[in-house]
Amino acid sequence: MAADDRVSTKVGGGALKAANVELAQGDIVNGRYRLEQFLSSGGMGRVWQATDLDLRREVAIKLMHPGLVATQTARERFLREAQAAARLRSANVVSILDVKVDSERGVPYLTMELLRGEDLSRRLERGALSHAQTVAVINDVCAAITEAHAKGIIHRDLKPANIFLLEGRLERGRESVAKVLDFGIVKSLAVDPMDRTQSSEPRALTMAGTALGTVTYMSPEQAEDAQNVDHRADLWSIAAVCFECLTGKRAFRAKSLAELIRETSGARVVPSTIADNLPRGFDAWFAQATHHEIDRRFGTVAQLLEGLVALGKSQPAAASVQAGASLPPPSRSWASDANQIDINELRLLTFKNNVVTEFLESGTKYFVVGSKGLGKTLLLTYKRSLLHEQYQGGDERKSAAVKFIPEGRPYLDLMSDLPSVGKAETTLMSELHSCKRMWAFAFRVAALSHHAGAGGSSDERDELLRFAAPIRAMLEGRKAEPTVVIKQLLALSFGELKQMLDRSESFLEYKIRSLHSPTFMFVDKLDQALRQLPRQAWIAMQAGMIEAAWDLMSTNAHVKVFATIREEAFAEYESDIKANLHGATTALRYTKRDLEDMLGKLTYFYERVQLRDFVRLDHITTTRGARGERPFDFIYRHTLGRPRDLVIIASEISRNRGAPIDEQQFKRVIRETSAGMLVANVFLEMRVFLEILRDRDERGRFLALLHNDILTPDDLVDVWCRFHGFEREYYDLHGREADGVYHPFRELFDCGLLGVVVRDPATGRRSQHFRQPRDAVGGSRRQLPPSPHYLLHPALQALAQQLAGGGGFVPFRHVVIGHQQPWPSYYGRMIEVQRELQRGAGRGDEDSEDAVFELLARFDAHVGAGESIEVARHLVAATSAFAELTARLERRGWDDLHLALLELFPPRRAASPPRGAVVTPPRSPEGARELVADEPSASRDSSDPPDSSDQLDHEDHGDLSGPDTTMGPTHRAAVAMLLIDIVASTEFVEHHGDTMLVEFLRDIRDVLTHESHAAPRVIKGVGDGYLVVYDSVTGALAGARALLGGLQDRSSLRLVVHCGEVHVGAADVYGAEVHRLFRLEKIAERTRVGPPGGVTLPTPGRVMLSAAAVEALPESERTGFERVGTFRIKGFEDPAEVWVECGEA
Repeated sequence: MAADDRVSTKVGGGALKAANVELAQGDIVNGRYRLEQFLSSGGMGRVWQATDLDLRREVAIKLMHPGLVATQTARERFLREAQAAARLRSANVVSILDVKVDSERGVPYLTMELLRGEDLSRRLERGALSHAQTVAVINDVCAAITEAHAKGIIHRDLKPANIFLLEGRLERGRESVAKVLDFGIVKSLAVDPMDRTQSSEPRALTMAGTALGTVTYMSPEQAEDAQNVDHRADLWSIAAVCFECLTGKRAFRAKSLAELIRETSGARVVPSTIADNLPRGFDAWFAQATHHEIDRRFGTVAQLLEGLVALGKSQPAAASVQAGASLPPPSRSWASDANQIDINELRLLTFKNNVVTEFLESGTKYFVVGSKGLGKTLLLTYKRSLLHEQYQGGDERKSAAVKFIPEGRPYLDLMSDLPSVGKAETTLMSELHSCKRMWAFAFRVAALSHHAGAGGSSDERDELLRFAAPIRAMLEGRKAEPTVVIKQLLALSFGELKQMLDRSESFLEYKIRSLHSPTFMFVDKLDQALRQLPRQAWIAMQAGMIEAAWDLMSTNAHVKVFATIREEAFAEYESDIKANLHGATTALRYTKRDLEDMLGKLTYFYERVQLRDFVRLDHITTTRGARGERPFDFIYRHTLGRPRDLVIIASEISRNRGAPIDEQQFKRVIRETSAGMLVANVFLEMRVFLEILRDRDERGRFLALLHNDILTPDDLVDVWCRFHGFEREYYDLHGREADGVYHPFRELFDCGLLGVVVRDPATGRRSQHFRQPRDAVGGSRRQLPPSPHYLLHPALQALAQQLAGGGGFVPFRHVVIGHQQPWPSYYGRMIEVQRELQRGAGRGDEDSEDAVFELLARFDAHVGAGESIEVARHLVAATSAFAELTARLERRGWDDLHLALLELFPPRRAASPPRGAVVTPPRSPEGARELVADEPSASRDSSDPPDSSDQLDHEDHGDLSGPDTTMGPTHRAAVAMLLIDIVASTEFVEHHGDTMLVEFLRDIRDVLTHESHAAPRVIKGVGDGYLVVYDSVTGALAGARALLGGLQDRSSLRLVVHCGEVHVGAADVYGAEVHRLFRLEKIAERTRVGPPGGVTLPTPGRVMLSAAAVEALPESERTGFERVGTFRIKGFEDPAEVWVECGEA
């Protein structure tokens, strides 16, 4: 040790100074650790071999560097970060035993386990490592770093010198070979910019010789700002270490930060141009691990390691591979079933979130619960593999002591030849208690069959004779799995089965307790084996299996049972001990982010490229006219939220990778795959819950009746009636309770193929929900969840379109359907516009249809460009194209479409016309549609302040905030509206002729304009009646009563009063409330929400009021009306409450 590096141990009081402290062999630190032999010196401190005098053991002790001792900040950081490192409990991290300050000298120190071997840098001086050796080292480094990152610790100085190889282990290759040193110390000893005792000279690389990360292994972002890096800085360093292990050379040769930044931002290093015999794909792995963009690198330690391990399955790449060469073609076919996967590759394929990790690593999790396609079989197989490696791997004595049943992969012997069972057996299998007894029998017989001589001695011959011959053979040594025992039980007659269970319980329990060697049993795919059973038996057999397993393990600690069970079965059954099973059960859950990460991992394994390079599309620009989305989002919407769906779709994409895939081809592959395989699979998997859709022909007949991908509750009822052959009136009276009538839409919902619109109670926002694998199954007799709209899953749309044929199925445009997709309020209006187009298809007005979709596309473009929804709606309404279209619709009498468009794209408020203006529009050709509009003196003057409820935030929208005279031809006002409709006008014409109808309409108008009551503001002819606008509800009621009072037959008219804010013009009225009024007039009992009321709708001859109209009446005038109930109204999400005038029509 050089003299200038040593400090005196003669310590006086006060602050320490480096020159006054000297530690030598034999010195005792803190009265406990005697320094025996100097080991090494570095920028951070000096390491000695020492003896722990208290515990009489050898340790390593690191004493803080003398140049840093005098700095209080450095001492505090040393202790704080050393304590953080001591929290790590990984076998691959050097163990921190003690962290304190020497009471005599004031020198911080830490003691560690004493390691024997050499660091990786010394080993590499003798040459590169093989791929297997490299993986062994990097595996241990990754284990240590994973533990550190989980606890918020970033190493920041991973390099060969900080990786210690334990003596002799690398050559043997079985045990843990490496430990990581110096956790957190580099970060803790960084120069504090607020510490004025430090030199003011630039010291970016070192502090008393301590590097803030070693340049050769440092990521570019760490070089730029060592204090602000995340865990991915360590991943870069691991990749650089790995490069050196395989090539024997450093990836980067920089000696300064500036050189490093230049080197890492230039041309990429291509390992195969530096060394021969590297694993194929290592160039791509290293390119991703050290990508210039942080987000393009591996996201986690696990991803980086698994990519490296996977390279060992391929042949070495030739040395002539050049930079930029295309990646090799996939070396494997995508596996959609766990049985297609090599057990040795499970580690590389298995995606681990917290739930999966807990099942694989916990010693108390035995059962995997999940819906079909979530990977239950894969996880159970992986768990068995891990247990086999732990208890039997390579050790013949362990192998003989521990029994695994079955001895190979978990499988189900009774899948293909489950014997047919009679009614008595089915009844038995439908009872949880009976199923539990059968499985208790099966587990014990199977365990005894795998232990030679355990089934019974010669003294127990009489006991064995009580068993049927096949079962007796198992007890005498013929190995069998629990499922095989179940199959033999079910082959017995009902009486024989009951008798055997009754007689054998005590004997089998006695024999199983006599076993002493551990026995692990595995049961998988029971749901699939029993899929032909009735629903209750299917559930009870699975529930009985896990309850019997739990009871067996509770009384026999040496027996463990690991099993899978369908979540639909686990959720459906009830039991006293079910609550106890939750602690032993892992319920599989994957978020959308999990599924995306999982697909990325599988893509790298199968295709050797990242997901974005596999898809080769950055954006899906259109979805039937809607705004674009990411490729994964498009894929996810077409799945049912299950990993297997992703694998099936990715497999089809892989098949089509021979030629460049464009957007249209990509979408075609996704849609066809989801409509074919995914939909077919889900109907098979949910078969036990289906009554109608389990039959392929009936399913096709039902789906062929669907004409849109978005349905209203009325649409569902109409399809239901047509499918079952009932009249609508029958459904209204009996459909909900009719015996033997099942609800096919409920079955679609349970299959996850029909969605609903739900509102978040916390935010009030609406979104789409499709049943997810974790959700309970209601069954076909249950009613659907209430929803203003029901949505066909994107995977089902292509199939429905094919079955409908001839253009019979028309999907709505500009609406994105998918689980968790938002449902903005304008969707309902946009759908109504397209419904009106479909209803008017017989008009042959293709110009108007094209113009409508052009407006919808403009609206989408505005929103896609960042405009708010309201601003986008008004921007469209302000266009000349909109004005031309609405004028055309009014000329052609397409009122419903006109109103729907005004609801979606409301015109902006305009200046009021002068007071008292009278506008007399021209007569219609028939002479029956004369419109009279009087603007009463109460109209708001153009100089009045604008209605705040109609204002938009016009900031940054230019001339949108211009004068009112540039706006539309109407003004906004709160008014009352009276809708008058002639009942059965067609029959009226047939009996009395057109002339009488015209005269009747004129008589109505004359009564409404009579001076004896309040004059209307607008009278507009609509269909077979009038829309009349008043200033108040009282005025509207006066007009309605005057009209009814002059009629001989009051029931010939239907009258509805409503009020709200509308756009009032000289001869017309527009807006959502007008639209609502027209819908209120059409409500009937079939649209009722809730139980029947005292009044049956419709009620011709009696005035009907909306809730808003009733609320606007003075209290004294409300007594003449009674509440009828609440009803759904077409085009509006919320139901409407209506009232009716008391008395008889």
